[in-house]
Amino acid sequence: MRHTLTALGLSVLTAAAANADGPVPIGYPSVEATLEALQADPSATFEKQSGWTVVASRENENPVQWFFTPEEHPAHPSVVKRTVVEKDGVGYIDLVTLCQVPQSACDQLLDDFRQVSEQPARSVVAEQVMLDVGIALNDHDRLGIKRLLTQEGMAAEIRMDDLLKIVIVPTLNELGEVLLWTAMYKFDGSDYVLLSEPVLAAPGAGTAAIEVSSEVGDEYGFVITPTLARRE
Repeated sequence: MRHTLTALGLSVLTAAAANADGPVPIGYPSVEATLEALQADPSATFEKQSGWTVVASRENENPVQWFFTPEEHPAHPSVVKRTVVEKDGVGYIDLVTLCQVPQSACDQLLDDFRQVSEQPARSVVAEQVMLDVGIALNDHDRLGIKRLLTQEGMAAEIRMDDLLKIVIVPTLNELGEVLLWTAMYKFDGSDYVLLSEPVLAAPGAGTAAIEVSSEVGDEYGFVITPTLARRE
């Protein structure tokens, strides 16, 4: 089966910060309302990272991550919304924040995210991540990819004969363990549409096993083993 592999370079597309008394580009009137809306979203998945609440969701087929500040953070309560947007084969990061603190603290929070490209509460340089990916259809192995190299915060994309597209975005938590945002898309004849809800897996130094069911009853299985390749 023919397949293509792409690592999409991500750069900051737009960045905006607002406090609760100003414009609300994030879509909710308060940090608490944002968290409550995500808790009511069955597609959202939650992780704790050194006090931060990190949520993976989607909007208009785009992967979204939300970062809620811990109580001891100078900008608490605040939330940063990071959306990965693909245009003409290039990936971009759209960053917005909502803060219930003085504007200077909110601006600093956004600037921290912008400088380190979605790595909250850490000041480290980017890591390269090696991915070993296995894909099975109805318990039959269909594709195995070894040593797919990407970078933390960059989207690795696998396309299979204009049938499927798998997007994997590796990030690191504060312990240096790998987190994987994974989504699968199906080609409908004109474009790729999301086949199932995105998954945020935390394999650490192990392997993430992900199962996805299609609307026609097909079962897809993915095994993804990440390895830190080297520090840039």
